[in-house]
Amino acid sequence: MKKESKVRSVLLSIFLGKRYFGLTNVKDQVRYMTMNWIFMVAIFPLVILGITLIEVDISRTIMDFAIAFLCFTALIMIRSKIPLKFVPVFPVTVFGAYCCYLLFLGDLNFWAAIWIFAFPPIVIFLCQMTVGVIESFIVLIAIVVLMYTPLGNVAAADEIKMRIIGAYILISSLSIIYEWISILKDRKEDELKAELAQERDMVQTMKDNIDQGIFLMDKDLNILPQYSRTLISILSYYDSDLAGKGFLDIISASFDTKQLQIMKGYFVMVFSKTKTAKVLDAANPISEFEYKIDDDVKYLKTRFQLIEQAASDPVIIGLIQDITREKEIELELKAQKDIQEIEMKNMFDVIKVDPMVFQNFIEDTETNFNNINNILKDKNLSEKEVAVKIFQYVHAIKSNAVILDLESLANKLHVLEDEIKIVSNKDNVAVNDVLGLAIKIETFMQEMDSYIAITKKITAYKTSNQMDTILINSLTKAVERLAGELQKKAKLQAGYIDLTILESKLRKPIKDILYQCVRNSLYHGIETVEERIKKNKNPQGILSFSVKKTDNKAEITFSDDGSGLNWQKIKKKYLEMNPGKSADKKALLGSIFAPEFSTAAGTSTAAGRGVGLSLVRDLVKENNGSINVNSTDSGLVFKFTFPLS
Repeated sequence: MKKESKVRSVLLSIFLGKRYFGLTNVKDQVRYMTMNWIFMVAIFPLVILGITLIEVDISRTIMDFAIAFLCFTALIMIRSKIPLKFVPVFPVTVFGAYCCYLLFLGDLNFWAAIWIFAFPPIVIFLCQMTVGVIESFIVLIAIVVLMYTPLGNVAAADEIKMRIIGAYILISSLSIIYEWISILKDRKEDELKAELAQERDMVQTMKDNIDQGIFLMDKDLNILPQYSRTLISILSYYDSDLAGKGFLDIISASFDTKQLQIMKGYFVMVFSKTKTAKVLDAANPISEFEYKIDDDVKYLKTRFQLIEQAASDPVIIGLIQDITREKEIELELKAQKDIQEIEMKNMFDVIKVDPMVFQNFIEDTETNFNNINNILKDKNLSEKEVAVKIFQYVHAIKSNAVILDLESLANKLHVLEDEIKIVSNKDNVAVNDVLGLAIKIETFMQEMDSYIAITKKITAYKTSNQMDTILINSLTKAVERLAGELQKKAKLQAGYIDLTILESKLRKPIKDILYQCVRNSLYHGIETVEERIKKNKNPQGILSFSVKKTDNKAEITFSDDGSGLNWQKIKKKYLEMNPGKSADKKALLGSIFAPEFSTAAGTSTAAGRGVGLSLVRDLVKENNGSINVNSTDSGLVFKFTFPLS
C-alpha cells in the first residue's frame, strides 16, 4: 500500500505538480490544470510533427521543436513560484504567432492553420480578459491581412475566407462573453462571501457580547456547539466547552429528582408542539430559579422555544439571563418596604397617644428593663426565679402598651411572654434558657429605640412645619426666583417673628402683603449688580422683614436697601393719569397704591400691571390696618400696623 501511495504521489507531481495542491481558489485550480494540460498535450504533436518535417522543411522542424521546448518551459514555470497570471502570456502569444505563421504559409489550402480557432478561448481563459481580448483582436487583424493582401499565400474562395473570419469572430465573442459572465459571477460570489462573513462576524460578536446565554439543545437535552460565550460565565461551569453536555445535568444540583422529572416532561411538551408558545412560557418550571454552583447561588431567568429547520431535526433554543443583581435589589426593596410598613404602623400607634403620656410609657419601660438587667445580675436568684421575675416585668410593659393601644408593640410583647412562660414552666431552668431570654429582651429593647426615634421624627416634623418656617421658606423662594428672572442679586433676612400673630387670622394677609412687597422691591428698588457697585453698595441687595406685637397691635415691617421711590417717574405717571391736578408729595405717595398705577416700562411676570400695591392697600383696609412709608436713597421701609382682637 505504501509503494502504491508513493507511485501515485510521484505521478501526481509529474502530471500536476506540487503547486496545484497549495492553491485554495477553485478558479486558480482550474486555470492551473488547463495550462498544465494544454502545454503537456501540445509537446507531443509538435515533436512528432517536427520529426516528420525534417526531410521536407528543416525550418518548420526547428520551429516545431522550439515551440515544444517553449511549452516544456511553461510547464516548469507553472510549477515554480512565478504568479500564474504571468506564466501563460509568452507561450500563448507565441502560439498565436505560430498559428498566424501557418496561415501565412497557406499549406493544404491553409487548413494547417486550423489551430487558430483554438487561440481566442485559450488566450482569454489563460491570460484573462484584458490580455486575451487584445491578442485575439491582433490575431483577427493578422487573419484579415494575410487573407486579403499579397502578404499571405492563402488560396481560397472569398466565401471560405468570410466563413473563417466569421467563425473566428464568433468563437472570440463567445469566449469573451463566457469569461465576462465568469468574472461577474466571481464578483457576485465574492460580494456574497463578504456579506456572509460580515453577518457571521456580526452574529458571533452579538453572541459573545450579549448579556444573555443563548444555546441550542437537541431532543436528548444536550447543548449543541452553537452557544454564546456568555452562557459559560452565567452557568459558571467548570468546563469551558459546553457542547455535548446535558443541560439538566448542569443544573441538577439546584433541584431534587421530582423537579428534574417535571422539567423533562416540560421539554417533551415543547418538542411535541401540542401547546402554544404562550402556554409553554406559563408552564416553564424554571422561568426563574435559584442556581446553585459550588458555594455560590445565582438567580437565573430562562425561556425556551422550539425551532424547526428543513431537512434537520427540530431543536430548542434556550435563553438564560442572570438576574441575581435585580433579584437582590428586589429583595432589598421588599425588606425596606417591610421595615417602612412596620415603622408606619408604629408611627400611627404613637400619633394616637398624647406625647406626655407616651413619654411616661417610655420612662416606665426603661425602668422595667433596668430592673430586668438587675435581676439577670443577681446571683442570689435561681434561674427559675429569674425567669418568673422577667415574666412579671414584661407583662407589666405589655399591659401599659395595651392601655395605650400600641397594637404592634403589644403583639410582640405577647409573643415574648409566651416564650418566657415556656421557660419559666420548666422544672429545671438552665443558664442557657435564661441567656436566650436575655438576648430576646435585648432585641426588644432595640425595638423600643425605634419608637423613640419615631417620636423624635414627629417632633422634628412639627418643628420644621411651624408657621414662621413656612413663611420664611416661601418668601426666600420668591426672592430667589424673582431675582433670577430680573438678573439681580438679593437675599432675604428674617427678623423677629411672633408666632401668635401668624397663628391668628392675619396669617394670610401678612403673607400676601410681604409677597407683594418682595416683588415691588426687586423690580423697582433693588438695583442691578453694576449699579450697586457704582454706588459703593454690596452687589447683593438685602430684603428684611419682621412681625412683632406692640401695644396689642401687630406691627409688620418690610425694608430693602435699594434706591427708594423714584419720585420723578411717579410724578410723570401721576400727571399722565391725572392731568391738571396738584402733584404734591402726599398725592404722589398715595398714587402708588392706586389700581393700575405702575412706573414700569412694560408688563412682565414680575411687575408692570399696577395691581401689587393696590392689593396691599385693600388688604390693609380690610383688616383695619394702616400703612407708613419711608423712602430714602438708601432704601425703602414699609410699616403695616393691624389691631389684634
